[in-house]
Amino acid sequence: MLAAIRQHCQAILAAVPANRMLALDVLRGLTITAMILVNNPGSWSYVYSPLLHAKWHGWTVTDLIFPFFIVIVGMSLQLSLQRQQTATKAALLKHALLRSVKLYLLGLFFGAVLL
Repeated sequence: MLAAIRQHCQAILAAVPANRMLALDVLRGLTITAMILVNNPGSWSYVYSPLLHAKWHGWTVTDLIFPFFIVIVGMSLQLSLQRQQTATKAALLKHALLRSVKLYLLGLFFGAVLL
């Protein structure tokens, strides 16, 4: 059983491109999992206290999710821009604006469908 799991994991890792940062992918997955857990605790009447935000002073694990997300976005943006060093600023700006418009329209679509 363990040998099959190990072989499966090695097959997955072999398929990952060489220029991919596995640590960033793991951090992204853990952060998204934590977001889901914090936003959907099951019953809001019986929430495990570390899954709630700190009232005023101090912090809980929940208060670290957004900073982790900002770190992930910053690293991803830097890595993405490093790969596109040959592109002009106009091309990068056009790509960013087009992607922003697509994401905005996708949000409007899902907002209209789910309401």
